[in-house]
Amino acid sequence: MRLHPSSWCTVEARLIDCSEDGFRAQAEVRVRNRDEITLEVPGVGPATAFVVWVRDDEFGAQFIKPIPIDQAELKPATEQERLARLLVQRAAAQRSGLWEHEERLRLQISQALPTQRD
Repeated sequence: MRLHPSSWCTVEARLIDCSEDGFRAQAEVRVRNRDEITLEVPGVGPATAFVVWVRDDEFGAQFIKPIPIDQAELKPATEQERLARLLVQRAAAQRSGLWEHEERLRLQISQALPTQRD
C-alpha cells in the first residue's frame, strides 16, 4: 500500500486495519499527530486523512471523507506474512530491551507457528 506523507514523497506502508472512517498502518516514515497524509486505497483511489495517534512505527488516521470500504480491494495478510512481522517486531523489542513486549510477542509467535499432529 502506498502512503503519501507529503506532496513530494511516497512510501510503502503496511495497512493493519481499515474502515470507512479511518485506518491503522505501519510505515518507516515519521508522522505526527494532525499531519495530513494521503493513502492509496486499491479499488478506491487516493484518500486524504489526518493522523490522530502515533505509537512507535504505527499510527492511526481518520479519513477527511469516508471511503466506500465495500469497493476497497484489500487482502488479508497470509499466515507467513503475519509470522514474519511478529519475528521482526520481537527482534526489535529485544534490541530495545522491551522485555515485557518481547514476551508477549514470543507468545503470539508460538501461537502462530504451524503445528504438526501425529
